[in-house]
Amino acid sequence: MGGYNAEPRRENPPTEEEASRRHSSGPAHVLVLQAAVESLQLVPKAKDGSSRIDTVSPDALKAGRKYLISSFPALKQVGYTILPDTVWRPLVLGEVQSPTSIAVDPLSSRLYVADPPRGVIWWYQLGTGSNGLLQTVGRQRAAVEGFSAHWLAVNGAGDLYFSGHPLPKDGENSTVDSVWRLDNEQVVTGDSFNPAEVYTTQNTGQPDSKVYQLSGLAVDSFFIFWGNQAGGKEHGAVNKGTRANIGMSSQDMFVSTLTDSVDEVRGITTSGTEVFWLSPEGVYGQSKTTTSKVSDPSAGLISPAISPQWNPMSIAWDGATQLYLTDASAGAIYTVPSLVSTTQTLTKFADAPDCHGLAILLSARGLPLTSLRQVGKSSSYSLVSYAGLCIRRRYVMVLEGRLKRNNKSNNSRKQRQPTQANQQL
Repeated sequence: MGGYNAEPRRENPPTEEEASRRHSSGPAHVLVLQAAVESLQLVPKAKDGSSRIDTVSPDALKAGRKYLISSFPALKQVGYTILPDTVWRPLVLGEVQSPTSIAVDPLSSRLYVADPPRGVIWWYQLGTGSNGLLQTVGRQRAAVEGFSAHWLAVNGAGDLYFSGHPLPKDGENSTVDSVWRLDNEQVVTGDSFNPAEVYTTQNTGQPDSKVYQLSGLAVDSFFIFWGNQAGGKEHGAVNKGTRANIGMSSQDMFVSTLTDSVDEVRGITTSGTEVFWLSPEGVYGQSKTTTSKVSDPSAGLISPAISPQWNPMSIAWDGATQLYLTDASAGAIYTVPSLVSTTQTLTKFADAPDCHGLAILLSARGLPLTSLRQVGKSSSYSLVSYAGLCIRRRYVMVLEGRLKRNNKSNNSRKQRQPTQANQQL
């Protein structure tokens, strides 16, 4: 099982010789991640010389354990902080070539990581220990294969949306991105090769299609929001379309442009009522329900670019009052209030060299590692329960087919001795 140390805790610290031997013979991926985090120089030492990476501040515990997750492609790494702490901790990913865009499914505590060079979107189950630290649990899984994906988003039903294109086959040279959807059922059953194409250059208007050069992506209960990283004034800087669209025929009537005030848009995120996006000109926001297209570049400007080198990439909302965003040129993450009515000032939150993707997991409660370690040892009921899918668990179990496949063996087991998971149910 990746993501936690299965070795029991020691009452006394290991000797110097034992520690040296353990370090030299430890798992390679753990040593690489430890070295990567130390290279960031973002793990300060306490007065006694111990690392703060194994502790959580009282402020973070009081704040309800919001996890800010960021990708670091050059390090082949994804790390996280527990807000409002600025201490980076690594997540064990396995073999990843270049983690870029990331997204989280809060209901089932899944982390999605795009790996474009490999043509894969990976997913990981997340869990927490008694100390509140976040971990990946279980094996690395492929959610989508055969696609170069660049931006990710997850809706409230657990469906994964991404912008990208299929990897070219021999003799092909197609690299035009579309918006794709992989239903939650497909994630659960491992159907990683058949996402549905939702919005394309062909079904979003002619001659100026609203899918042109896709950038950021966000989704809520009703709409998909996307940006264009070029041609925003002609094709729409930020557009939205109905979520139910499946791309089978022209649905331009369900697509609209929110703003064409800038040419280039990067990351996009949404709150309950607003949509926010990044541009070389600054941080913008406006109402999701704007009925008329906004063309004034000063309208909705929350914070202007902070320097000529400003190179924003990803943005995320914390579920309350703050936006967090990455600035690749500064190697830092900034925060700004999520208010669209007045101009705000960006505040540096933390150093984050080579930061790229950004996501916020509002809570990982209900996923204790001590329970997740039992996954695979109990019935299919316990698998779903321990995975935190309490709301969707019976639905997911049917999709996986576990009840049907294991019905006879489970019944015979119950007659002899009921499992702990069945006793709980």
